[in-house]
Amino acid sequence: MTVTDECVQRGKRSKQPTWVWLMTLTSNQGFCVYCAVSPSTTIDHEAPIADNGADVWWNFLPACKPCNDWKGKRTAMEWLIDQKLHREQPSMGFDTRNMPIRMFCGFEERTSRVRREICDTNRRDWFRHHYGYARHKNKAEMLEHLQVCQEELSGYPHLPWTTPSAYDSNAACTRHMCCGHRNPEARFLDAVILTDDQYTAFSNAAFREGMSKGDLTAKLIASYLLAGGTTARSGQDPAREVPNRNM
Repeated sequence: MTVTDECVQRGKRSKQPTWVWLMTLTSNQGFCVYCAVSPSTTIDHEAPIADNGADVWWNFLPACKPCNDWKGKRTAMEWLIDQKLHREQPSMGFDTRNMPIRMFCGFEERTSRVRREICDTNRRDWFRHHYGYARHKNKAEMLEHLQVCQEELSGYPHLPWTTPSAYDSNAACTRHMCCGHRNPEARFLDAVILTDDQYTAFSNAAFREGMSKGDLTAKLIASYLLAGGTTARSGQDPAREVPNRNM
């Protein structure tokens, strides 16, 4: 995917907002787009700044420092071409060494996929809404924000930006998985007493349904009310019955 903007200044670097760092470094499941095994800790410019590249999110890819340094002042595709030539004529010096096979195979598909991930509007808005307030003065502070962000994302059964919104808003996130409480019809229930096994089973049911636990609770309540409360009176356990997602 190619994005162009005539107003974007090229060939110069600026300080990126913290949320842009987080949006970039958490793509590809937090791994370097090139080697795919090391955690990404640097933002790589797919079209290098030295080659008049833009210092803008749509030109970013997540990378570990060794891969970023190795790629140098080349685009990702120029690096791949150099690698192919280096394999055919190693004495010509197209590159310093061969990429490991696991890194070389799928290189182009991987970079294209991660570029599409970063360009996902819903994903970008989620990071802007959730971490637009975050600030960092140095790399260490940015990595602290990254750890907090990764911990938050690991707590969701599904990527929150892929779930429905309570309503459209440019000012705040309203995704059901993380911010459904902003729905005007949202209600907070008193504590529900469950055993550890029951809570685990309920969480797993919500995951299978692609829902938050709150949304699944609301569906179960709606199903119960629609049936006139007959499930409880008939001796059935409503917690054992997960309604169809298409209800």
